[in-house]
Order: sequence, then C-alpha cells, then structure tokens
Amino acid sequence: MTAFDWIAAIMVIVSLIYISFVLTVRDWLIALHKGQAVSLLPERGGRPWPFWMQVAMIILGLAICVPLFSFGWIPLFGLPGNVQFVVGMVGLLLYLAGFVFVLWARRTLGKYWGLSTNLQVKLLDDHQLIQSGPYAFVRHPMYFGWWIAMLGLTLLYPVWVVLLIFVLSVLSYAGRARREEAALAERFGEEWVEYRERTNFLIPLIY
Repeated sequence: MTAFDWIAAIMVIVSLIYISFVLTVRDWLIALHKGQAVSLLPERGGRPWPFWMQVAMIILGLAICVPLFSFGWIPLFGLPGNVQFVVGMVGLLLYLAGFVFVLWARRTLGKYWGLSTNLQVKLLDDHQLIQSGPYAFVRHPMYFGWWIAMLGLTLLYPVWVVLLIFVLSVLSYAGRARREEAALAERFGEEWVEYRERTNFLIPLIY
C-alpha cells in the first residue's frame, strides 16, 4: 500500500466509525430506550420488541458485513497506476465533501434528528420543521450527502461490495425520504406545502 492508500483508509475508517456508531447507533439507542425512536423490527400487536433484541439486530448486521466484504471485495475494473491514483484522489475528495455535508445537515437538525426506516417514521412531540442550513434548499440533505460520499467511496474503492452498498442506499433512502415526507406533511400541513414548493426533494438544484 502507498502512503495515499494508508491515509485514505484511515480517514474513511475513522469517519465511518464516527458517523455510524457515535452519531447514529449511540443516539438511536438512547432515543429508543426513552421510547422516542423507531424500532428496527415491526411492532407486534402494538407492542415493541425488547431493547436487547434491537441491539442483537445491530450485532447481527455487523456480523453479516464480515463475509459480505470478504467475498465482495472484487475489483469492478482495472486501471493503470497513475489513472487509479487520480480516480482515487477524486473519490476521496467526493467522500469527504459528502461526509461534511451529512455532518452539516445533522448539526442543523440537532435534537430533531431521528433514525427512520422504510417502514416507520417517528417525530418528536415538539418536533419542528427545520428550514435552515442545507434544509433551506433540499429537504433530505443527509441522504444526498451520503450518496455523494458513497459515490466517492466507489471511486476510491471500485469493488463490487461498495457499488452494491451505494446502489442499495440510493434505493433505500429514496423510499425512506418519501415516507418521511408523508409524516411531515401530516404533522405540519400548510407549512410543509410552502416549504416543499421552494425546495428540492433530494438533489440540490436538480430534483
């Protein structure tokens, strides 16, 4: 591995650990324990699954990632060394830009951030419609930022497993965004309609 490979790997690993576990899993578990977060599993007759079951789901997901990355780390294509370096550099810059965009959006949301799934969305009792920061021009900036980061990661590591995660995140987050919009429209009514008319859905200035 070259010096660039080591630097890129450290930056990616540290940032992914931070955003996945420090900012997401930790805060979600705290909110779940307070009854303010969605469950990873559908409720059974109105009764939520036990807290330990939610933690077990996360551990299972991490365990599945091990063979997925082991067997899916297959190059998509081969590039000459100098071209690969340029593509990797562009990929790293895109990854960092997307990561910073996600952090900006998360900081703007503050306490109103909450993990949602393709099945459930949960708003706080005192939830507010955030319209500042990146939310002033796009309604789901965290998803957009993650897509940019994953595009960069795919260029930095052009292997099948990274491409698969990128594609699945596009499909999953697009559906999740629509479910969130339905919940926000129901809660905020006319305020939401006015906000929606002057912002883009997922991609700034385009869509």
